[in-house]
Order: sequence, then C-alpha cells, then structure tokens
Amino acid sequence: MGVVVGSLLAVGATVAQRELVRRAGTRLIDWEAVRQIARRRLGVHAEPIPVRQRAAAEAFYRDALLRIEPLVAEEIGAELPHALEVPAVVDRTEWVDLNLATFQQLFGRVERIFNEAQRGDDTAGRALARIVNRSVGNQQLGFLLAFLARKVLGQYDVSLLAVGPAPRGRLNFVEQNIVATAQALRLPLDEFRTFIALHEATHAFEFEAYPWLRDYFASNVAEAVEQLATESSGLGSRLRSALAGGQGHWLERMMTPGQLETFRRTQALMSLLEGYSNHVMNAAGERLLPGFSQLHDRFERRNERRGALERAIMRLTGLDLKMEQYAAGERFVDAVLRERDRAFLNRVWSGPPALPTLDEISAPARWIARMEERTGGRTEGPH
Repeated sequence: MGVVVGSLLAVGATVAQRELVRRAGTRLIDWEAVRQIARRRLGVHAEPIPVRQRAAAEAFYRDALLRIEPLVAEEIGAELPHALEVPAVVDRTEWVDLNLATFQQLFGRVERIFNEAQRGDDTAGRALARIVNRSVGNQQLGFLLAFLARKVLGQYDVSLLAVGPAPRGRLNFVEQNIVATAQALRLPLDEFRTFIALHEATHAFEFEAYPWLRDYFASNVAEAVEQLATESSGLGSRLRSALAGGQGHWLERMMTPGQLETFRRTQALMSLLEGYSNHVMNAAGERLLPGFSQLHDRFERRNERRGALERAIMRLTGLDLKMEQYAAGERFVDAVLRERDRAFLNRVWSGPPALPTLDEISAPARWIARMEERTGGRTEGPH
C-alpha cells in the first residue's frame, strides 16, 4: 500500500511540475496583463478623445509645425529631408499602447539572452520564480506606464528599435495632458500647444537632419539592454549596496563598470539632445510666440508643484535624471556659444567622435579644447 501511495504521489508531483513549467512559459512579462494593469490604474483618465476634438487638435498642430519648421531650420542650420506636418494626437491609453510596443521589443532581447544562457532542464523552482517575477514585473510596468501616461505632453518617437530601414519618427501629442497642464498653469491653450510642438520639433530635427544619430542612439540602447541581461549576477548585493548610500544616483551605484560606461555615454547624449533642443527652442520661440519667455518660465516652475509622492516615484525610476539632463545640457550649449559660435557648436553633429562625454558636458572647455586639437582650429560642418 505504501509503494502504491508513494508511486501515485510521485506521479502527481511529476504532473504538477510539468503543469507548473508549462504555465510558467519563457516570457519575462505578460504584455496583455501590463496593458490591462495600466488601463485600470488610469481609471477615469483613460477616456478617449472625442473625434471632433482630435481632428481640430491635429489640424492645429499641422499648421503650427508648418510655421515652426523654417524657424528651427534657420536656428539649427540644417534642413529636414522630410516635412513635419504629420503629427498624431493620442489619448493616454493610446500612448500606453505605443510605448508598450517599444518595451516589448526591449524585453524581447532580454528574454532571448536569458533563455539562451539557461543550463539544464527546467525545474519547478525555476518555473515558480518566473511566475512570481513576471507578476511583479507586470505590476511595476503597468504602474510606470499609467504614471507616465498622465505626465507626458509630447513625444518624438524615433523608432530606435525598428527592424530594417528605420521609418521616419513620429510626433505624438498627448492632448488631454496638454489641455490639463495649460489649465493648471493658466496658459492660453493654443500658445501652450505651439510651445510643446516647438520643443518636439527640435528633437525631430536632431534625429532627422543627422541620420547617423538614430543608429548611434539605437546601438547604445541595445548595448545597455544586453548588458543588463548578461551582467545580472550579484544584482541583489549591488542593489543593497546602492540603497545604502554613496556618490551619484542610486541607479548608477548598482551598475557594473560596463553598464555604467554605457549609461554615462547615453546620459551625455541625452543631455546634449535636451540642452541643444532647449537652446533652439528659446531662440525660435521668441520669434514665434509673443511673451515666450514668460510662458517658458512658468512652465519650468511646474517642477515646484510636484508632490512628495511624485518626486519619490521619479527618484525611484530614475526619471529625475531627465530633469538634470535639461539643465546640464543647456549649460553646456550656452557655454560653448559664449566661447565660440554656432558653427563651432554644430561640430557635435559631425559624428560620434565629436559628441561630448559626460565629463565634458560638465566642463565644456574640455570639449572645446578637444575639438580644436582635432581640427587644428578649422570649422567642421555636420554631415
């Protein structure tokens, strides 16, 4: 009787293990679950944009971009290969879906690396760990996307992870957030719409006018993702050490040397993109909008209105680094222009070797000296 019961228990355990492994699958994230979690967290903020309101907003952005494009081209000193007059007005749930596609491509790389690295037969322990980790990951991503969907105003989608020839980027405007922010800041809606369109248009110029930039950025993103997957050992101890305190952002403190190098390279590029964009935006904005300076100042002061919870979320997710990118990049651009001129500054667009490092972003004189040493004082135009 004991042998029979023992055999039945063994068979049951084997069946249970197979079922657990089957249900666990190989996916790190359940993307449909993430979408549903994000939509539930949006709650009443997930409402669609009425058809007539969307059409009117898209018509406004098309007209605004036609006015913006020649001004930005003049300030940057480069022409676009294609016009920008095809904006997309999206609601918050549409923004979630658009960005889910990018997240899914990113995590697809990580899943492939993890699965290729796994040794031996799958076990119930591994399967259970995947189920738990996936559940936690679903909740975290759903929460993050819902949080961002209520904050993002405009987004230049550069299609960094596109397979094959990269399509043109797309300008997305999250109209409900733009309207809500304009009301909160007591700004005229059409002026604020133009303000946001101007900022996103400058990013479009950076990527569309200098095509090498997209590939360079994409390679950095891919490298960072692959390093995250391949250099995951010791993550727990590094996380504990990072949270204990020290120099730099907590995210930087938990990175391996290789991850940190890639991260700093990407941070330097982001700081340049944001700083250069702000410089061009300020120069073109004065010609485009009456009272641009007052509008810009009021918008910048919105950070003072962030609550403690929002600031904590930004710190936890690393989104606070983006605010630092704006300031550091703009200081770099202003410093170079004070010491040289726009033609000299535009050397940054001649190729990856001319991009400033993160240290040079903080000390622009170093970048100026390196560029002069590299060219013997001659002016290099972007290509």
